[in-house]
Amino acid sequence: MSDFQQFVADVTTRLSTMSKGELYVAGDGLDRDSLWLTFLDSFPAGTNLRFRERSEYDCSTCRGFIKNFGTVVEIHDGQIRTLWSGVSAADPVFSVVAAAMDAFVRTLPLSTVFRSTQTQYGTRTTRTLRDGQVEVWHHLHGPVAKRHRTEDVGAAQGSFDTTVQVFQRGLAELTRDALDTVVDLIDDNALYRGAEHRRAVTEFRSLQNRWAQASDARAFVFANAMNPAARFRNTVIGTLVQDLSAGVDLEQAVRSFETKVAPHNYQRPKALITPAMVKAAMKTIDELGIEESLQRRFARLSDVSVTNVLWVDNDTQSRMKDGIEGLLMQAATTGSSGARLREAKPEEIPVVTFMKDVLPAATSIDLWVANSHEPHFVSLTTGRHPAAPRLFLWDNEFAWSYGGNVTDSIKEKVKRAGGNVTGKLRVSLSWFNHDDLDLHVFEPNGDHIWYREKRNKLDVDMNAGGAFSREPVENVTWAGKVPDGEYRIEVNQYNKRESSGVGFVIETESNGRIEHYRYEQAVGHQQTVEVGRMTVTGEVITAFRPGKDMRRGNAAKDVWGITTEQFVPVSTIMYSPNYFDDNEVGNRHYFFMLKGCVNDQPTRGIYNEFLRRDLQPHRKVFEVLGDRTKCEPSADQLSGLGFSSTVRNAVTAKVTMTGGRRRLISIQF
Repeated sequence: MSDFQQFVADVTTRLSTMSKGELYVAGDGLDRDSLWLTFLDSFPAGTNLRFRERSEYDCSTCRGFIKNFGTVVEIHDGQIRTLWSGVSAADPVFSVVAAAMDAFVRTLPLSTVFRSTQTQYGTRTTRTLRDGQVEVWHHLHGPVAKRHRTEDVGAAQGSFDTTVQVFQRGLAELTRDALDTVVDLIDDNALYRGAEHRRAVTEFRSLQNRWAQASDARAFVFANAMNPAARFRNTVIGTLVQDLSAGVDLEQAVRSFETKVAPHNYQRPKALITPAMVKAAMKTIDELGIEESLQRRFARLSDVSVTNVLWVDNDTQSRMKDGIEGLLMQAATTGSSGARLREAKPEEIPVVTFMKDVLPAATSIDLWVANSHEPHFVSLTTGRHPAAPRLFLWDNEFAWSYGGNVTDSIKEKVKRAGGNVTGKLRVSLSWFNHDDLDLHVFEPNGDHIWYREKRNKLDVDMNAGGAFSREPVENVTWAGKVPDGEYRIEVNQYNKRESSGVGFVIETESNGRIEHYRYEQAVGHQQTVEVGRMTVTGEVITAFRPGKDMRRGNAAKDVWGITTEQFVPVSTIMYSPNYFDDNEVGNRHYFFMLKGCVNDQPTRGIYNEFLRRDLQPHRKVFEVLGDRTKCEPSADQLSGLGFSSTVRNAVTAKVTMTGGRRRLISIQF
């Protein structure tokens, strides 16, 4: 083998090794003819002899190879290596040529990714006839790997170049503090479906850290431009990081993000809290000297003065703060067993009339706690240090907290998940574990609505993948015309994951009427349950025939130790603390504290709307503190149902009066 043949073999081997990975082109705007001349001029003087009219190694096939492959490079361990790197021929002449080409190409800036429409450049051999003899000439040559071939080189390189620009700007402009803040928000569940974006944020953050430490930053950008995170800056989560990096206020930046990704009725489940904000909050606490005031707990019956109680059950009186002596009402005596509770429609009585005319003569009160009352579960809270400065607009240390951690109604769950609950007809599925149940609805014309064919009606599909919820829902809503006829509803168990919390509830709504149908058994893997057949006339549900094992009505639930959908004894009735003693601040609430009602979740003891006026400038700080200084659960707490005087509502009470008479009363708020 001649020395040139060995040189060709070495270059071909080097190209083959490089082609296993991504290839790039150096020399933006470089004249390819000048590259060819550089190759010819790299031969030491006197070594590139003349053959006929041209230099010995000057041929069109080698020229084609040099022009197309001469400036191709790879990026290995963060360093740029050329086609000529490490090529060492037996003949020192070709080693000099390889070294000269390597040095020249390494001076050229990276330009773009290598792509070609060709399958090969150069030819292994050519033959000529000279003096009747066939001469064989060897040339530089090499194939274009399949991964580097494309029918549209311009489009492929243009796309790559755009990605490099986006990646470069993102690395330079997006700050580490902004990236850390977004990760904190995601981990704190303060961004709509934030968990879906966490990997993108952390991947880009990792790339940025490596870029900052790279010895060749440009090479790092090119080597990682194929990473999906390279276009992070132009993603929806990337725009949030952009805003924060540019100094946009946190609330405003997140609000802008939510307008892009969240449904219009979305409400953020948590305040925007980051570790940096918590540090600032703790500093403010010291400056205001209110550390003791911020320490809150659940209130006990012994904390409440009898002067602030409207009614108390006989069994509860002795546990009041002021004992029996201070009671405003006389202890009622128990008379005869009384008449049996009438199975009649409850008397509708305004709450003011109930307080004035019914309570004084009541010896026992039981409330019907429906599932629809779940948002009304409330706890009374107080300060751990009664002598500490007050925080609130009223002159006492008490406050209250409605059940933010209590499971919402199905309708509220659907709204929170971004589903439409305002259509003419709605069918919603709710279940209670990590299983992947699927709702199937067959319209009268046979159209099948399910996760593969949503038909613009199925808008919520949970537990299919990603983050799992123990309060999942699926939702089908008809916003436009609702066809008359019979609808078939089914539920399929696509993926059974758990054996606890089994069963499901179907909620239907039309013309303002909500109905529930429950299935109380486990749904096996791939099992289909026929929920029932629903008749719709004039866009209103006129009949519903439940399927086998389906039960009409809500399933009772355990909420705060109370079993819903039944009567529960009341221990005491009181106004909200803003109406204790002589206070009359804001809206009045009516609290019905229930026996055995125990909120088992940490609860906020501080709300911004309660703060006295001189603390209002520190609202953001107190929003943080309210979430970080929650009251820990206690067994002897005061919890029950609360109703605002400004919101129309009703609750049914079974009241035993003095003398044993029983009344069924619908208290109207």
